Amino acid sequence: MAVVVIQEFEATPEQYDQVNEKLGDRTPEGAILHAASDLGGGRMKSVDVWESAEHFQNFVQDRLIPAIAEVNPDAPQAPEPEIREIYDLQQA
Repeated sequence: MAVVVIQEFEATPEQYDQVNEKLGDRTPEGAILHAASDLGGGRMKSVDVWESAEHFQNFVQDRLIPAIAEVNPDAPQAPEPEIREIYDLQQA
């Protein structure tokens, strides 16, 4: 079941870009959509759509956490994201 993942976390746009560089251009397995916004004050918000919560969790453990640790070893742990099953998904 597809899920939407909504998360706020501490990062500047520069740190966000550095993590993305570490992740590379390869789309993670199970990822459908990713969008991020700069909230200002060193806060970011992301909204993702994944094929399943398991795909998201595997990405976080296997790729995202190691990339964040390379960029900022002292980065605070992000709060648990909001994960909801998608009722309706329409793509343009």
